[in-house]
Parts: sequence; structure tokens; C-alpha cells
Amino acid sequence: MIQYLKPILVKCPRCGFSSSDLNIFECPRCGEPLLIINNTEVKVSSIAKVRSLKPYLTKYVSLGEGLTPIIKLGSDFLKLENLNPTGSFKDRGASLAISHVVSMSKYGIVIEDSSGNAGISVAAYASYSGIKARIYVPSDIPRGKYLLLRALGADVILAGTRNDAHKAAISDKDGLYIGHVINPYFIEGMKDIALEAVKQLGTVPSYVVTPVASGTLILGLWKGFKELRELGVLEKVPRLIAVQACGYSTLKDKVETIEVKCTEKSRLADALRLTIVPRINQIVNAIKETEGLCLIIGDDELLNSLRTLWRAGITAEPSSAVTYAAMRYLRECSLVKNGDIVLGIITGSGLKYVDRLELIV
Repeated sequence: MIQYLKPILVKCPRCGFSSSDLNIFECPRCGEPLLIINNTEVKVSSIAKVRSLKPYLTKYVSLGEGLTPIIKLGSDFLKLENLNPTGSFKDRGASLAISHVVSMSKYGIVIEDSSGNAGISVAAYASYSGIKARIYVPSDIPRGKYLLLRALGADVILAGTRNDAHKAAISDKDGLYIGHVINPYFIEGMKDIALEAVKQLGTVPSYVVTPVASGTLILGLWKGFKELRELGVLEKVPRLIAVQACGYSTLKDKVETIEVKCTEKSRLADALRLTIVPRINQIVNAIKETEGLCLIIGDDELLNSLRTLWRAGITAEPSSAVTYAAMRYLRECSLVKNGDIVLGIITGSGLKYVDRLELIV
């Protein structure tokens, strides 16, 4: 039985730098965000004997994240990450990132930049651990997300655009910047989505469709499926389909890309507006390595899919609806075959948007 993986070192996928110091987030040679390399040499007889793909830490902070359900909608499947404790997949990453901070036992304040979900997750897990959180957010953050951050006890700083918030956060030296855009523990926290998906479906999905901004989720999926293959319990890795919002694509021209009614910048996909993406080359590699592609979704298709999801009882946030829009396009254009198992990730809860629900009523 594997309960946790043993982290060996951090490694730079660009220049090859490696170190046994697991507290380093960025390569001292070239500045590339590092990845954690775990020991996967031990083989197991079945996936049932793998409890978690998380790296071993001395302490863990949990609010009950993970083990989210998978449901079928039409011909395809959706994993409902919107049902995590604070309503997004970011809880998985925040749990492990804060666990790492607690394990180090030397920081009283953590700093994050976010369009809302990551900040809410960090604020919740930090508050639970007795650590102060300072969150830099875009000035037009949805009011519901802003109030949630305040209610969780975070210092919330409005900082212009989404990119401005990132620049301000990394310039703040009063605490430890644990931003999900560079923190390898956020990626490690996402890997169990891959593990859960295979266990719940009873097989490896043919395609996994997920929104992409900073790339935490798609890289966690890629790393999770790869580690399961290295452990000897999977023979293949799914094709990864990245979905981005119109006007905010960082992957266009870097991988095979299809635009779906993309005519103007998205006004609805607020969680997908980050265009400073330090891990962009790693994301490109993950998509190419799995023979995946990128779909860019316009707001009309996003809104149609959002309405469909809510009418089906799935309380997705607008940015999550690009997943279902992409899945419908793949089916309608016969880009997936009959019999292919397609899994989409619903990343965030629309219940944070109660002041905007007139869009779909």
C-alpha cells in the first residue's frame, strides 16, 4: 500500500538543475518554476493499493478536500471539483501548500495573488492553521469572492488587473509568497484528481478536458497520470485538452489550437484572465506529450454551456463552463470517437456568483 510518495528532489524542466532542498520554488540558474520529483521506483500490483500521490510531509492541513464525485452528463463525465470545501479545485493545492508552510514552522504570513478561487482557498487553509493570509486581487474581482476573502480573515488588496495583482504579490517581501503560479506543492496537490478519476471510472479516460490559466491543474493531472504509469498501475496517459477564454489565450500558436466563436475578449471567464504564466513551457510540453490540443471558447458558447450545466443541477462558475463547451464541441465536430471516455473538470462553484445569476435565469 502506498499512502504518500517520497519526494526526492526539485528539478528544473528547462535547464536540468536539481536540488534536494524541497523548499526552493524557482530555479536559481534560469528562473523556471521547479517540479518536485518523487520516488516512483517501487511498483504496486493494482491502483487500489495507491491511497494518494501526494508527497510525504511531516504535517498535513485538511478541511476535507478531495474525493469529489464524477457524474455522467450526456455521453461524457464531469468531475465536480466545485464541491470542495471552499468551492474550487484550488483547495487541493492550498491544502498541500499550507501543509508545507506548517511543516517548515517558521512563517506567520503567506502571500498569494488570485482572481478569487486560489485566494479563497489559501485564506481558508491559512486561517484554519493560524496563519495570516494576504491576497492580491484584481480590482474588478466579483463581489461575492471579495466578501468571502474578507470573511475568511484575509488582508485583501485590490491591485488593478489580474496581471497587476501578480506583480504586486511577488514584490511583497513581508511574508512567504506561496503563489500557485510557481509553487510546486500546488501541482502536487492536484495529482489525486487523476488517481480518483481512474478509480471512479474504473478505467483511464481517453481525454481529460480542463480550463487552463496558470496551469496548476493540467500539470497536476499530467504529473498524476504519469506517476501512476511509473508505479506500474496504468499503461497509458489520457490526451489532455486545455481550454482557455477568448482574448486570454497563452497557448495559441504554441500548440494545436481551435477557436470556438472567439470574437472578443471574454467578460465572463474571470478566473481565466491570467496571462503571466511562468510555467507556460511546461504546459505546452504536457499537451504535446499527451497529443492534446487547446480550445479557445467565446462568451456566447460559455454562456450556453453555463445554462445547460445549471439546468442539469450543476452549480458551475462561468469559467468552469468553458470545459463543457469544449466537450460539446469535441463531440459535435467528431474530434472524439464513439466509445472514447471524455472527462471534464468543473473547477469552481457558481454559488460565489449569486449577484450575477441573472445571466442564466
